[in-house]
Amino acid sequence: MALAYMAQNESGSTSAKDIVAELDVPRRLLAEVLKDLSRNMIVSGTRGPGGGYRLNKKPEEITLCEVVECLDGPLNVADCSDQGVCPRSPSCIIKSGVIKLAEDIRLVLTSSTLADLAKGSPDHQPHPVPAHPVFPV
Repeated sequence: MALAYMAQNESGSTSAKDIVAELDVPRRLLAEVLKDLSRNMIVSGTRGPGGGYRLNKKPEEITLCEVVECLDGPLNVADCSDQGVCPRSPSCIIKSGVIKLAEDIRLVLTSSTLADLAKGSPDHQPHPVPAHPVFPV
């Protein structure tokens, strides 16, 4: 959400305070996410008055795969989906399906960009998230 917000920001630099206020996200979580994104050169930060965070590339050049792997590590549905070794491999009946699923997920994430995601909600209206989601019975 923070990256999409930054992508929509025409001025280029966005303060963490503005992101927290606009998106109603926990400040500590945002700080950790921005630290990871900065470490992986997706964003850069400037301290002090007038500082903030900015994208290091155009939103059209940042794939969702880059973002997911930056925050969650290598995209890996299961050990066998990334040439890993699984003790059940000789008798596994779902290995080819898992590998295909992993390929499909990677294809979607590498062909989707931050710009695609940011376009999804041009009239963004933040909604408070309930503490306990209600599920229909």
